[in-house]
Amino acid sequence: MKVAVTGGGGYVGSHVVPALRKAGHEVVSIGRHPSGGGTSGHLAADIFDSDPDLYRRLGSPDVCIHLAWEFGFDHANPAHFANVDKHYRFMETMLRGGLKHLVTAGTVHEIGFHVGAVTEATPASPRHPYGIAKNYLRQLQDWLCTQHGAVSQWLRCYYITGDDRRNNSIFAKLLKAAEEGQKTFPLNSGELLCDFIDVEELAGQIAKVSSQTEVTGVINCCSGTPTSLRTRVTRFVSDNNLDIELQWGKFPMRPYDSPAVWGDVTKLAAALAAAPGQKN
Repeated sequence: MKVAVTGGGGYVGSHVVPALRKAGHEVVSIGRHPSGGGTSGHLAADIFDSDPDLYRRLGSPDVCIHLAWEFGFDHANPAHFANVDKHYRFMETMLRGGLKHLVTAGTVHEIGFHVGAVTEATPASPRHPYGIAKNYLRQLQDWLCTQHGAVSQWLRCYYITGDDRRNNSIFAKLLKAAEEGQKTFPLNSGELLCDFIDVEELAGQIAKVSSQTEVTGVINCCSGTPTSLRTRVTRFVSDNNLDIELQWGKFPMRPYDSPAVWGDVTKLAAALAAAPGQKN
């Protein structure tokens, strides 16, 4: 199977690309800039340049895994709204060119305030620009793929950890604080229950789910297990031998944070079971 991965050099994409190759797929990793080492299979391209021949230029892939997105860790940035139109036009151009299977990374932030397990049918009511923009793009993708007779998969990601120097999470900030010699690190109460997933595990899920078409639509990509922020952060400090004191309760919760939210993995399990090589 030939797979094009936008954002292939990004935080998640840099793990998805090798996972796909390990599974035997032909992969083209797409980014705005040439890879530093001239990596084989990497294509520098502006996917938003409105080239009607873009699908062919990207190798006429069987599947496009669309991971590219800007300002993902800056939830309140209004630039997310302007992003939607660019991504819509990219999707439309690829589908008009002949793409028959589109996979895009979504986010739990599409859901908004929710307590408990999130299924693919849980109503979405996002509460900040990032979640609103992603949710709207999800709806647009569903409509576009229906119009063009293409398979649509929207992989809803949760709280990603691992390879922490490349992200902008609390774990990256902890590493930076320790390296700068800070001895204390203020946090909120740490009582939030979140669905944490290591980026390597997530990449494997994305690679497998994208290789099958029996299970489509929104699919949670997550661990399915709620863990408190306090537990996860305390473990991270211990595992990395960080000489820093965690000061809980110094900050309030963000107004849009749910006290307990995690993904239901029922549909994910079906998608993974349908992947090539997984059936009995």
